[in-house]
Amino acid sequence: MIQSRYGHDSTIITKDLLVAVEIGIKSPDGLIPVIPKYINCENSKWKRKKISFCRILSEYGPYGISNAIKNSKIKMIYDPVYKIMMPYVRQEDIMIYNNPKDSFIENFINSYRYVESLPLFELIKDLDITQIGITGSYSLGMQYEESDMDLVIYGEKNVELIYNKFINNTNIIECKNEFGGVIIEGPCTSWRRGSYKGMAYSWTGVPNEIAYHCDPIKDYNKITIPDKIENLNVYIPKGQIGGLLYPPCVKDSNGRYIISFEFNAGYLLYNGGYINISGLSDEKTIVIGTREFPGKISVVKSKP
Repeated sequence: MIQSRYGHDSTIITKDLLVAVEIGIKSPDGLIPVIPKYINCENSKWKRKKISFCRILSEYGPYGISNAIKNSKIKMIYDPVYKIMMPYVRQEDIMIYNNPKDSFIENFINSYRYVESLPLFELIKDLDITQIGITGSYSLGMQYEESDMDLVIYGEKNVELIYNKFINNTNIIECKNEFGGVIIEGPCTSWRRGSYKGMAYSWTGVPNEIAYHCDPIKDYNKITIPDKIENLNVYIPKGQIGGLLYPPCVKDSNGRYIISFEFNAGYLLYNGGYINISGLSDEKTIVIGTREFPGKISVVKSKP
């Protein structure tokens, strides 16, 4: 019997040869929310054994995900809790379902084929190695020479350690502030994607239980997504670890939750201060990174 959910960034191949990654939000039993990434095609640099896959996800974020959904021809299912058509896959339609932790053990603990050529273990040497996973092309054996290595980091202590490792030890690969519709205006750092000794790495922080760190969305039957569009100035106390877990989730100084379905907003939410947010809101919650209204987040340089 298949486990009900492995959690955020688990990799999936369906019987129709759609490759997708799991989204770490609550869902109905038997349904897994996913981001479609690859579809079967005739020839590509991404190959699993003799099967080729073409990438359909140009970038993460609401617009990129919407385009990938269209190109994947995935059958969308209306979810009355989120009030939107969701890219769910049914568990019975899954052919391969990779737990990131198992993929890491198989590829980097039980095998020595990467150890000498990649400086991975130098980068993670202070972390709890039992709380590390691998996702993306490496988890499926589809990587090629220029592929990033995508790490999944579990738990609060490990997440803070990897955050500081990337800030202090990796080099910036690129600077951007538009993430598939979500505008994130802040300093350019290598906090979650960077190069280390010639290899490109990225990471995502993941709670050990889906969304347990974020009260408004940890119980599927009690989720309420706001629908009022507002532009707000808020003050966020610095150092809330929920900003570095998916989905980034912190409280402002008035106790209102701020949730981003775009992980790249986590840096601003974790570092806090005076922040301007355009998103969906009500008296208890502000949400950015939805497909209906991607939103914006930026640093306010002085007290508004």
